[in-house]
Amino acid sequence: MRHLNSRRTRLTAIALTMLPNSALAQEAPPTASKVAIEEVIVSARKRDESLQKIPVSVTPFSANQMQQRGFQGMEDIAAATAGFTFDGSITSGHHSNAVIRGMAPQFTIARVQNVSFFMDGIYLQRQSMLNSSLVDMERIEVVKGPQNALYGRNAFAGAVNYISARPTDEFEGYSLMTLGSDERTDVRFSASGPLLNSGKLLGRIGYGYSTYDGHTDNDHPVKDADPTGPNTRGRLGGWEDQALNLGLTFIPTDTLVMNTGFYRSVVEKETQPGYMISGVGAARFDLRSEAENDLNCNSSTQQNIQENGTVTGNTLLCGELPNAASDISARDQKGIVIDPRGMGALGTSEFYTFSIDWDFAENWTLSYLLGYARHDSETTGGPGGEDPIRGQSITTDATAGPPGDEATYTRINSFSGRPNLDMTTLSSEWRFDWNISESQQLSFGAYWSKVEDTDWVTLFLNSHCSNATPEKIANCNTPTSAPSPIATESVATAAIVYDQGTRQHGGNKGELTEFEDEVMAIFASWNISFNDKVSGTAEFRYTREDKTVERITDSFMLRDGESVTYTPGVDPVLFFGPGSTTISSNIPKPSDADTFTYFTPRFIVDYALTEEQMVYASLARGIKTGGFNNAEDPAQLRYDVAENITFEFGSKNQLLDRRLTLNAAFYYIDWTNLQGEVPPTNGSLSSSDLTTNLGDAISTGIEIESTYIFDQTWSVDVGYTYNHTSYKDGVKFTVATNNIDCDGVVCPTDGDVEGNQIPRTSKNQLSIGVNANFKLPMGWAGNGRFDVNYQSKQYVTPLNVTTMGGRTVANMSFAAHSPNDHWELNFWAKNVFDEEYVGYAFYIGIFNQYLVSKGPGRSLGATVKYML
Repeated sequence: MRHLNSRRTRLTAIALTMLPNSALAQEAPPTASKVAIEEVIVSARKRDESLQKIPVSVTPFSANQMQQRGFQGMEDIAAATAGFTFDGSITSGHHSNAVIRGMAPQFTIARVQNVSFFMDGIYLQRQSMLNSSLVDMERIEVVKGPQNALYGRNAFAGAVNYISARPTDEFEGYSLMTLGSDERTDVRFSASGPLLNSGKLLGRIGYGYSTYDGHTDNDHPVKDADPTGPNTRGRLGGWEDQALNLGLTFIPTDTLVMNTGFYRSVVEKETQPGYMISGVGAARFDLRSEAENDLNCNSSTQQNIQENGTVTGNTLLCGELPNAASDISARDQKGIVIDPRGMGALGTSEFYTFSIDWDFAENWTLSYLLGYARHDSETTGGPGGEDPIRGQSITTDATAGPPGDEATYTRINSFSGRPNLDMTTLSSEWRFDWNISESQQLSFGAYWSKVEDTDWVTLFLNSHCSNATPEKIANCNTPTSAPSPIATESVATAAIVYDQGTRQHGGNKGELTEFEDEVMAIFASWNISFNDKVSGTAEFRYTREDKTVERITDSFMLRDGESVTYTPGVDPVLFFGPGSTTISSNIPKPSDADTFTYFTPRFIVDYALTEEQMVYASLARGIKTGGFNNAEDPAQLRYDVAENITFEFGSKNQLLDRRLTLNAAFYYIDWTNLQGEVPPTNGSLSSSDLTTNLGDAISTGIEIESTYIFDQTWSVDVGYTYNHTSYKDGVKFTVATNNIDCDGVVCPTDGDVEGNQIPRTSKNQLSIGVNANFKLPMGWAGNGRFDVNYQSKQYVTPLNVTTMGGRTVANMSFAAHSPNDHWELNFWAKNVFDEEYVGYAFYIGIFNQYLVSKGPGRSLGATVKYML
């Protein structure tokens, strides 16, 4: 029954005193010498091991920990994990940004991420899949450092494992309800146990539903508009999510266990509070007037795309981004203003698994995992323009007046949904584990997967929504966001609706691209204990990826060989100058294919100082695969693999009769061939940035995690990371030369960023948590926690001129447990002091535009849980 037990919820919290079912919470108060931190079991190396005995840096979270602290998503996990940051951007997770040890993705909409995420062993490739539901999870593990040798599939900087709860051989279950501020309501239940008297068939069902109105006021005067379909009504940052977990376990013999699982997550997340601000780049496309410039440095004069003449304005914001656009310039409406027709993320993820664990011979085990995943996701991508109340200007009739005359403009609100996607993954892995002797273990196997991935861009240019006139108020109720975008409808509610998808271009999707990846790998891991003190591990993986791409439409939504005719004075001049008549598709290579092969080893040596102390050193190679772009320039059609060599030296210690845990790791990462963004050489206003290889960088740092139990009542846990990142010689930020026109003072004219800090990385992270256990009347037991999480400032671009300020966020929770362990009451508060901070920002070079989101405000809640 070894493999069945390995799938049970056996993770003990690092600070054991926080768990209601712990011995410490139920026994008579022990003496201080009897208080100890119990063993924590993790499966970070695909087998059950003690956290303190493995030479790998891992931070685990149990289901009890996550529930008690009110965790809702990956942002909460990251805030409590040294060396890990995660932000969902203004699209509430559609453009997620996961960073381990400073290895931040250099492109916000890349197909492949720097940190690999897995759901029950299935690889989650796309950003919009990363922030999955935490409903009915057994635990979550954050594994730091390159994990390609063990996990493969681009575990370049580390891996995050979602491990759903599995059937149990004893009947158990729970139901809970959460009520919180701003109409927060959660309902969950789970039941698990034997389905046959023989105990050979076990089953589990878990379900969760959560709805929330949002944490921040929307200052839009028509914020309560209710267009058809998903929208951002009322407050900002809300959601309506559902998750279902099903599992069956069949145990025909004592040596064979078979599991089937199904996990489904459906998310509908509103736009986060935030804003867009722009410079001269937006004015040169007539999306704003020359006077509507929000930025404060690096003045530039540029050619007006739509008219003869030039425009002058700033291209950068120097200093710290404010929490609201009203702090930058005079707006028609102060504060955070979001068009209610927008949507953050709308998506469905389904995961099907079938696994076998078979002890088919003495000292031999066969493990097999078959996985299938389906995912689709859409977004409208933002707040609805730089100033949604004033709107953006588009040139609708170049003959109505002289260049720059207001008569030539119509005010609109715009959204840019990218990448919308539909993806399926089928994977299969065989692994053999051989216990050669007490001192040697060997694992080896093979992996295969096939990914079919389609993405596209949808540009929404909608009738102006404001409170200026009854017509514009009515426009706010016009369906805009998925699944009813205006580009698929023939209804126009204003004088001009630029229906790019239907009226102009025959209903095509922009930059519609189909990717297919077939991945094959063989791997092996050999563990040997040389003596009682010294052990070593050698891991190897050889991977072959056959990749193909079909570029179906370009940025004008035209298929290969198609063209569109523009009629001056009738059609908008948004993309084409007044003299343009015909635009033809530009797909230089509709089909492409390539094969990427790589070898990813890892070597580890560990030395046991005592039974409770160890040191280790590891050397690993990480690889992030290459791929293809949908580009108009043949030179930008593909990009190469990125690589890192990571050296790590660590120590794990339990001291003072196991009342103190102290773990530390120092790392040095040599990162070569970074994959980052570059503007398209030949493209349109709606063209997406492309992936390219930028150059090299270095990341060094130290992580410290510690827990100390003072006595049967008090304990404290601390996590700290110092991380220094910098670009090496020769790295150029090409946006600086193409779209910013650096003046040589604010930023270098050639875009050289050598020595600069990598964007979206913090030099310092610190989390401190204080935990308390205490007795309550009538035999109830209580525990509480107060924690503070600090993250230092981050830069927005490689130029290091614009910053997101540091943040300090405090949280607290209190739980009470009945004497019979049937009832649990939990009260929690997140961002207790309502800290205002910028959560995420990225820069769109072609418009000199910043898209900025605020972090979540304060939220409060109470949960009642009944356990069978």
